[in-house]
This record gives sequence, C-alpha cells and structure tokens, in this order.
Amino acid sequence: MKIQNQQNLKSNNEKMILEIIRNNNEKDISQADIVKATKMSPTSISRIVENLITKGLVKKKDLINTDKVGRKGVKLSLVAESVITVGVSIDSDNLGICMVDFLGKIIASDIFTLQKKHYEPAEIISLICHMYQTLCEKVPLEAEDILAIGISCIGNINYEDGDIYFAPQFGWNHVKFGEMAQKALGKPVYMENDMKAAIMSVVHQERKYLKENITYLSVGMGVGAAVMFQGEIVRGSNNAFGEVGHVIIQQGGRKCDCGQRGCVQTTLTTNSLIEECQEMGLQIDNVNQIFEAYRVQEEWALKFINKTAMDLAILIRNIVYMYNTNYILVGGALIMDFPELLELAKEKLNNLIHSNLYSSLHVVKVETRNNSVTGAAFIAQSLCVKNIIENE
Repeated sequence: MKIQNQQNLKSNNEKMILEIIRNNNEKDISQADIVKATKMSPTSISRIVENLITKGLVKKKDLINTDKVGRKGVKLSLVAESVITVGVSIDSDNLGICMVDFLGKIIASDIFTLQKKHYEPAEIISLICHMYQTLCEKVPLEAEDILAIGISCIGNINYEDGDIYFAPQFGWNHVKFGEMAQKALGKPVYMENDMKAAIMSVVHQERKYLKENITYLSVGMGVGAAVMFQGEIVRGSNNAFGEVGHVIIQQGGRKCDCGQRGCVQTTLTTNSLIEECQEMGLQIDNVNQIFEAYRVQEEWALKFINKTAMDLAILIRNIVYMYNTNYILVGGALIMDFPELLELAKEKLNNLIHSNLYSSLHVVKVETRNNSVTGAAFIAQSLCVKNIIENE
C-alpha cells in the first residue's frame, strides 16, 4: 500500500508540473519558477522535470533571464511531437476529423457531409477509416507517431468501454462502437459524448475555465450541454448529465428523434426553426432567410426571433437553476452564425433569474467551431499522457 501511495504521489506531481509547463508554454518558465509556484524543493522539482524529459514530454530550451543578477535559467517547454492524436466527431449531418500535437496545434483537418439520414455503425466506421487514411497522407508522419484516436458522438456514450448506449439520430442502440473502431483503425480508440468532448476543447483553449464551474451549451443542428466543476466533467449515473436537448418544454409538441414530443431539440435547432416557419405558411428553406428578414425588421421575423430568443433565455435560466455554474459558455452553429440571438436572450435573462444568481452569472459566446472534434483529440491526448506517466 505504501509503495502504491508513493507511486500515486509521484504520478500526481508529474501531472501537476506538466500542467504548469503547459499553462506557461508560450511564456518563459524555468525550474526556479516552478519551485516558487509549487513551494516544493528545488531538488524535487529537478527530479520531476528530469523524469518528464526522460519520458519525452518536456524539453529544455533557450536561456532566459531570471530575477537573480548574473544568472540565467533554462526555459522548459512541451515537446510538440511527443503526443500526437486524432479526433473524430460523429454528428447527425457530418463527420469531422483533425490531428493535433501536444501543444494543441491542429496539424490537419477535414470534414465529410453525410449523404443520408441513417447509417449503420459499420458504414460510419468505414467512412472514418477512409478519412483517417486521407488525413495521414497529408502530413509527414509515420503511423507509429499517432498514439491514439478519440471519437465523439451524439447520444449516450459509455466512455469507459466505448459502447454507444443510444444515438437516436442514427437509431443506434447498444453498439460496441469503440471496439469495432479500434479493430478497424488499428489504434487505441477512446469514445466520448460530443458535448463532453466539446467542453474539453473549450477549457483546453481557455485554461482559465479549469478553475471555474462551467456549463457548455451548444445550439445548432441539435441542442446539448456539458458541465464541468473545476476541471472535472460531471457525468451522472449513465454519462447523461447535461442532456438538456431532451428536456420536454412543450407538452404535445413536435416529435423528437428520441421518440418523445416537445423536447428542446424540437424548438431550438436550425431544422426546427425552418419547420416552424414553413408551418406558418412562409417560404423558408434555410435559417439565413429568417435572420435576413429579422435584420430588415419584417414584422413576422421580429416576433419569431424574439420568441426564439425567449426560448433560449428560458433554457439558460433552467440551466442556471439546475446546475448553478457561474459560467455558461454558449456555442453551436446558430450562435456562431447569428450572435444576435444570444444577445437578445441575454437581455431577457435579467427578468428570469433571481438577482443573487444573476449577479454572479457570466454568459459567454464561444468563439471556436468544431469543438467536438478537437475535444475528442484532446481527450485521447490526455489519456495517452496519463498512460505515459503512470506506466513506467
């Protein structure tokens, strides 16, 4: 037990120091700086850094000025090529793929638009294999340089064994997708829900959120959310925590892919907005037409967008009361393409939320797209690093 505890302490210290170097990778950070930040002894820090160098994760680079006259320190930085992973996202309308290095830089990426509504799991895996091979041909890397592949998918995912419990958009139930994909791709495969992958991408790019309680809300082709408390994803009993897209808000409303009626998914997605306009007798084929009419202040569009903004505001209000996070980061195609929708919703929030909660609430527009695919790559990267550190 004592040996195990010592090993855990050693691994945790290495992860902590690696995180400090990552957070300061674009700055000048030396071992002396890490000693100050951690209050650990110089000898301990030196030993940990040397272990990370031996494992190929960290390197010494350049002399930097320190606060001591006449002395220069050695800059520490991550080794970009040490952990290269691939991320894949499976959405209802497209497949995305990207390759990232240990610095978080996207080396290559691609997207494939799905041509039909329903695919068998084997068909999707075949498409992923083709995209993966094509991506690898674009970069000057050997096959062994890519350590693992992360796959994010819409639906309820068992992230531990890679099974897809339920993906209603494809009609999938209890599919051993991770096992099938790993066999086809010949690489370790890590599965995750798309929203949980997305929140990982957001905090990876804005690391200040690792110390906060945050909700990531995506509004676009679908509606989904994920929650993180100080760097830890909240999963619930079946990894379904945050599935706000299937909260029923309109009894007897439109039928959802999940089989129920009146889910959030049926009122706040691009397709649902188009369908609702068509039911009003309007010749609307895409969401751009709705917002173009709103911007020139057509009366029907003003009413419609204000109603949609109120639906979004109510959803955000419910998230505030359910999850009580001080940051709600809102992204997705509808928000990225039509930011005025979020601004309108934010204006309505003041009258929907108690002042005590509203005063500490930050609703922030996410400025990056394709977070599920990059998040899948970062999840694979994180697990690879964990294995490198713990398996000596």
